[in-house]
Amino acid sequence: MTIEAGTIVKGAAGSGVDAAAMIVASGGQIFAEGTEGCPIIFTFEGDALDGSTSYNTRGQWGGLIVLGDATTNFGGPAQVEGIPTDNNQATYGGSNDEDNSGVLTYVSIRHGGTQLGAANEINGLTLAGVGSGTTIHHVEVVSNLDDGIEFFGGSVTVDQALVAFCGDDSFDWDQGFHGGGSQWLAVQDQPTGEGDRGGELDGDDSDDSNVSADEMPFATPTIEGWTIVGVGGQQGLLFRNGSGGHVSNGLLCNTSEGIEIEDKTDEVEDAYQRFLAGDLTLTNIVVTGGVAALDYDGDAADGADVLNAYAETNGVVSGSVDGLDDLFSFDPSGTFAIDPLNVEVGQGSGHAWTAGWTFCAQRGLFTTVTSVEDVDRSSAVDVSLYPNPSSGACVMDLPTQGVYTVQIFSNMGALVAERTAQAGRVHMPNMMAGTYIVVVSSKEGSATRKWVVQ
Repeated sequence: MTIEAGTIVKGAAGSGVDAAAMIVASGGQIFAEGTEGCPIIFTFEGDALDGSTSYNTRGQWGGLIVLGDATTNFGGPAQVEGIPTDNNQATYGGSNDEDNSGVLTYVSIRHGGTQLGAANEINGLTLAGVGSGTTIHHVEVVSNLDDGIEFFGGSVTVDQALVAFCGDDSFDWDQGFHGGGSQWLAVQDQPTGEGDRGGELDGDDSDDSNVSADEMPFATPTIEGWTIVGVGGQQGLLFRNGSGGHVSNGLLCNTSEGIEIEDKTDEVEDAYQRFLAGDLTLTNIVVTGGVAALDYDGDAADGADVLNAYAETNGVVSGSVDGLDDLFSFDPSGTFAIDPLNVEVGQGSGHAWTAGWTFCAQRGLFTTVTSVEDVDRSSAVDVSLYPNPSSGACVMDLPTQGVYTVQIFSNMGALVAERTAQAGRVHMPNMMAGTYIVVVSSKEGSATRKWVVQ
């Protein structure tokens, strides 16, 4: 299946046996190649895509499920989570780690996760047994009722992945996932406190009898550049049940606990054993907010001391990062952020790569910066835009000094106008009726405004 850039795919309402999801069966391929100017959007049937849907609308349809032929620790085909067992096209897993399920680029998946039954929801993006021949980068999952992105085994690499406002874990891997990725960004729903862990990381999360007795292959993905913005009361990353992994350049903020490594005696192989074997490494990770960076959860007398020494040697620290703003809020309607985040601070994933195509950027969630060095974080640009809504002429007042870049984005994230403006009064261009995002930036900071043209 080929989905052209700029396409909007809508899932019908329904739950249980009537749940709507897009499933790419094992052996099938999807080529959804959006661009920064023309992203591909998966959303629910009732989404007007005019900026009126609240950011935290969840569970309105299923999600996107990709099934491949790469290896898992099941030792053979398995039935994917979230799909009824009588669906004979919902199996995944095999022996081809180079399997190619297609391409996903500049794709935004929104408002999914409808329930099939009690505690049985569909993830925003499910990647089950997906092989390394698959190309995935610049993907966004917004407000899924269950997990954002979940990997069931496989060897796929996912780069530039944003998960925001999901009801459960942001990222989840299990069943021997051995791919990886770079620039992963999780933002949990602070205004409502929704969301569990930034990363729930297992080697195996199933009691199914066909899981290999030694749980091999173990989960050993490599992630470079991972930022988690929490809700204040949840873990950042939890490694357990046979999961290894190699995480570097991390930033965990507004969490109650940084990274926990489990060592449970009732598991065949827990994460602490993977750590001792060298299959679990952590380097250059900052955990803010005064909470412990690395915790041991087990009964070994020296477990905590071993991890503390490792953390000190490998730069896993509790500390602060200059310029970080890890708190945000939305307007009462939930349609636009009135207090944006700044995680473009030279540590972790950053957020500059989300600009121009994501739901989060459209709704003003992030400050707009061109580089870390360009931002004067002590102040922002004072912008007045009026009348707003407007039906004719509209003007913008800028501060009395400076040169500014003014960008206008459509409600789908496409850049539709850009100009350089001097201080003072600026006449806005004539635009068709719709909702736009106006971003004004300079060396003094930035500001984002919603502009409605009637």
